[in-house]
Parts: sequence; C-alpha cells; structure tokens
Amino acid sequence: IQMAEIFANEIDFHRDLRRGDSFAVVYEALTADGEPVPWNGGTGRVLAAEFVNAGRSHAAVWFAEDGARGGYYAPDGTSRRRMFLASPLEFSRVSSGFGTRIHPIFKTARQHKGVDYAAPSGTPIRSVGAGAVEFAGWQNGFGRTVKVRHPGGRTTLYAHMSRIDVRAGQRIEQGQTVGAVGCTGWCTGPHLHFEFLEQGVHKDPRRIARASEAPTLPAAQRAAFTQQVAQVRVQLEIAQSMLGVTSLAE
Repeated sequence: IQMAEIFANEIDFHRDLRRGDSFAVVYEALTADGEPVPWNGGTGRVLAAEFVNAGRSHAAVWFAEDGARGGYYAPDGTSRRRMFLASPLEFSRVSSGFGTRIHPIFKTARQHKGVDYAAPSGTPIRSVGAGAVEFAGWQNGFGRTVKVRHPGGRTTLYAHMSRIDVRAGQRIEQGQTVGAVGCTGWCTGPHLHFEFLEQGVHKDPRRIARASEAPTLPAAQRAAFTQQVAQVRVQLEIAQSMLGVTSLAE
C-alpha cells in the first residue's frame, strides 16, 4: 500500500503494471526489546524505494528536516507529490475511457466527458488534489456527487457514489476520502464516474497527473537531502543486486 501511495502521481497500480516490473525497498523495522512489534508486520515507514515499471525507473526517498512535515522526493530533489494523483481510486479498472462512446443506458453515441472506474461498492474515493468542496449532494443522473474546486481554475467531479464523506465549503487535502463507490443515479453497476475540467473545459483525466506541477526542495535543504540520498543508495543497491535491477535513479 505504501508503494502505491508513494508513486500514486505517476503510476496507476491497476492499469500501468506490466509483467517483469520490479521494485526494491528500504524501510523501518519496528522492534520492542529487540523483538519485532506485532502490529503492521513490524514494518514502519518506507525510507527509499525504486519501482521499475515498463522499463522505466521511478525512485523516491523520504526526507524531513528540522521537524518539518516530510515527504517523498526523487533523487534530484523533485517532489513525488504532484498537484494531482494519477487516479481517484488506489486499485480499480477503467471500464470506460474519455471520448465518444455508446451510452450504456440510452444506447446512443455520446461524448463521455470523463473516465469510469469499475470497483466494488464501498471502495473509498480520494480527491486527486487539494481544494475546496464546491458541491456535495444529489445531481440528477450522476446520483450522489462531489465537485472539488482546485487552484488554477481546475475542477474535479466524482459521481454515482454510495455515500458522501465531505460537505460543501469544506477544504480538503490531496488523497482525502470524499466518499465511496456506488451505483446511484443512472448506473448499470458499481463504478466511479470521474471528470476533470480546466477553465470549464473537460480534459482526459488520465493525462492530467503526469502533466501537473511538482515542487522541488528549497536550496537550503539540498545538502542534507543529498547526504541522505547517498546513504539510502547503498542500502538500495544491496537489495537491487539481489534482484538484478538497476541502481537508484540519478
């Protein structure tokens, strides 16, 4: 689960995984009196990870300095947290993409202005970005619906939900649960209908995260971060030598 969260902005862990993908991880081992703790399998925070997906390496290092809130960064200091996640669901299947399609209920060709993710009813839905809830309630054929307003004139919509966990006007963080998958409104089975709008124009949601902005570490923190990268690089290379995969991305 931690791996899926770390690389959530870059990899859809249902749609993008390929045979032959590999990963290596350095993580905290939690102990008490020299023995592994019973909860969470004795596994703490992931300190560094590399995931090779479709031949491309994605690396991340945990970094926090002077009591500040930490985060995961690429070895060059670019944050792994982009403005938008790659998917509003951690694990799902795209059942209908963006573009023209035959409507499953009305049986006519219509423009599908979002992406449908098939998932069991009750699956948590997360906001792909930070923002403010613009609407939370029932919206005709969309059933239970949440709209979130994001910086830069962007809006996301989550529809057909079984429940809503936020209220209009509430400020939310990236990854915060806004509700759960359902089949309310015009619906043939449990799924999430997800839309992304920029300045009021619908965009293909699956292309948004990879094109969104990623902040970088301040110059004052670069020296400490570079030192930490060097330390975990050695540990990752040991793990990777056992798997036969590449070293931590430069």
